Amino acid sequence: MKIFCSKDSLISGVNAVQRAVSVKNTLPVLSGIQISAEKQSLRFAATDLELGIRCEIPAQIEEEGTIVVPARLFAEVVRKLPDTMITIKEENLAITIYYYQSEITLRGYDPEEYPLLPDLIDPMSYTIPTSIFKNMIRQTIFSCAAEENRPVFNGTLMQIEGSNLRLVATDTHRLAYSISEVDNPEDASFNGIIPAKTLAEIYRLLKDEDESIQISFNKTQVVFQFGLIYLVSRLIDGMFPNYKQVIPQTCETKINLSVKNFLEAVERASLLSHDKTGANIIRIKVESTQLKIDQTTELGKISEQIEVTTQGNDVMIAFNAKFLIDALKVIDTDQIIFELSGPYSPGVMRPLDNPNYLYLVLPVRIS
Repeated sequence: MKIFCSKDSLISGVNAVQRAVSVKNTLPVLSGIQISAEKQSLRFAATDLELGIRCEIPAQIEEEGTIVVPARLFAEVVRKLPDTMITIKEENLAITIYYYQSEITLRGYDPEEYPLLPDLIDPMSYTIPTSIFKNMIRQTIFSCAAEENRPVFNGTLMQIEGSNLRLVATDTHRLAYSISEVDNPEDASFNGIIPAKTLAEIYRLLKDEDESIQISFNKTQVVFQFGLIYLVSRLIDGMFPNYKQVIPQTCETKINLSVKNFLEAVERASLLSHDKTGANIIRIKVESTQLKIDQTTELGKISEQIEVTTQGNDVMIAFNAKFLIDALKVIDTDQIIFELSGPYSPGVMRPLDNPNYLYLVLPVRIS
C-alpha cells in the first residue's frame, strides 16, 4: 500500500472511527484501526464487536492494500504531524509515514485477523432528515441508564410504524419520549433497542451538511449511513418496558411556566440542595399563581418565586434537581406545561403547543 493525503484527511478518518475501537482488548487486533486503500479513497474502520464505524476519506492511491495500525499511537502521531502532504507506505505489517525529509514507522497487525464490519442481507431501510433525528437523540439520550446491570435501560427504544418514528429512553426514574412524522414510502417497520453509545456516536458524527440519514435494520443489527460514514451496531437483546402504561392520562395540577425562568431557578436552588447523603433534592410548592422553591441546608438558604399560570390544585412536591435540569436544557420552546398529581405521582413536562415530546420524572419522597 502506498498513498498520499493531507493531514486533515487523516485526522478526519481517525476521529470518525476511533471511539469504536475496543478498550477491553479481548483481541489485540481490536485495539487497532483498519486502513484500506482502494481506488481513489482511503477507508478507515474500527469495531469493538458491538459497534463498528467505517469512514472514507479522499486520497491519492498509488498502491492498494490493507493494514491494521495501533489506534491510540497512530492517532497521536497523526495529530502531531505538520500541515503538509503526507505519504504512507505499508510493508511487512508496518507502515511508514513520510513528511518533509522525516519519517515514522509503526508496527501493525495482520489485517486477515481483523473482523469485517457486516453488510446486512436484505435489510429494511428508512431515510430520515438529519436535523429531525439529531434533535430527537438530543432530547432523549440523557434519560438512558448509566449502570450496566440492566442492559435494556442502557439504550433507547426506536420504533418505526407507518409515518411515525419514536425514540423512548428511561432509567426507571425518568422517561423521555420524542415522536416525529416522516416519509416512509416502503412502509418499513422497526422495534429495537439501540445502545446509548451508538446514538451518542451518531449525534457526534452527524454534520449540518448531511441532509439525511439512512437507517437499515434486521432483527439483531442496525446500520446508519450518512455522508461518508457507515455505522453498524448490535441491538440490545431484551424487552423494553411498556412506557405507555407509566404516562399519566390525567393530572390534578397543570402549570404553564417559562422554561428559562424555571431552569435558572432550579439551577440556583440546586447549588444549595446537596445534603449530607449527597442527594440533590429540591422542594417545589405551587400555590395559585406562584411556583416557589425554598431551600435550606447546612450550606445556606435560597427562596425562589416564579409567576405561573395554574389550573387545578395547589401541590408540594420534591424532585432530583438534575433530572429537571437535564430536560429543561433540551426543550426547544419558551413555555412548558408541567403536569402534577400530588407529591407521590410522576410529573410530566410537555412543550407548549408541541405534542411530539414529553418528559416524565418521578418525585422524591420527603419527610
